[in-house]
Amino acid sequence: MATFELSPEVRWSDQDLLGHVNNARMITLIEECRVRWMHEIRAGHITGGGLLVARQTIDYLVPVMYGPELKMTVTVKKLGNSSFTINTRGDQDGRQVFDHDCVLVHIDRDSQKPTPLTPELRAVFEPYLQG
Repeated sequence: MATFELSPEVRWSDQDLLGHVNNARMITLIEECRVRWMHEIRAGHITGGGLLVARQTIDYLVPVMYGPELKMTVTVKKLGNSSFTINTRGDQDGRQVFDHDCVLVHIDRDSQKPTPLTPELRAVFEPYLQG
């Protein structure tokens, strides 16, 4: 199974009053990772931008801190008819700090309705599909 890895820059301003990265900032860092992965595999080019974030869930396991490298790993958890689920795992200091799932729906840009994943999309996602 292929993975995409990114270590985003965690900024001092990402912290909250408790001294760890704010939960909303985590979603932004995860989004940046997902967008960079989608750009690398050219999924946005294939869809013409017809993707909608339908659902996100995140389990914060350990506070993410400013300083130590944060490593994010992207895989595909599920391929449906018109949707797919991306999993992003975060690790810092040798332990998992969060687990994030994002369901994206492939939509027709004109009708704004779900449309089946194309064979081209399936081909770029399948190497990342969890066993």
